[in-house]
Amino acid sequence: MDVKAMKDRLLELVSVFEDKESELTELDRAIGDGDHGVNMVRGFKALPDHIDDSSMQNLFKSTGMTLMSNIGGASGPLYGFSFVKMSQVVEDDIDNENVKALLQAFSEAIAQRGKVSLNEKTMYDVIERANEAVRNGEKVDMEKLQSFANATKDIEATKGRASYFKADSVGFVDPGAQSSVYILNALIGED
Repeated sequence: MDVKAMKDRLLELVSVFEDKESELTELDRAIGDGDHGVNMVRGFKALPDHIDDSSMQNLFKSTGMTLMSNIGGASGPLYGFSFVKMSQVVEDDIDNENVKALLQAFSEAIAQRGKVSLNEKTMYDVIERANEAVRNGEKVDMEKLQSFANATKDIEATKGRASYFKADSVGFVDPGAQSSVYILNALIGED
């Protein structure tokens, strides 16, 4: 995938998040503060004015910086930092090997910045499982990504605002896990 194709995918996330805003808000209202949908829309709406597509590295870095400064809550720094980290390993033409490097960088960035591990009901549960699946040669499509997010329903949150809900967090998909489905699908999904 070249810079133009990736830019189109990233800009398409504006309409994806506009479409999914109420869903993300409902999930966040159940186990958070109810602003995840609004924040994701705000972050990606700022992208067209700030994106630098002069190279794949600049595309990822400018995306990261824009998300960092426009998405509120914990998600802005997490997603923003991840895109900046991915900009350090992305190649001008993303192939299967580069996808592995991108997912590894994404996963490590979330683990490092969020101080999280698997099964804590966070976006990391989707990102690391996608990383593992790609490394194992599995096809990672929207359905598989959604299954990773759905698995967070059964986990009691131990990180972030959702952790305040303790056992009451069980039964809800983590909002960050759900938003990461859409971001990952843009990054690695097949057309």
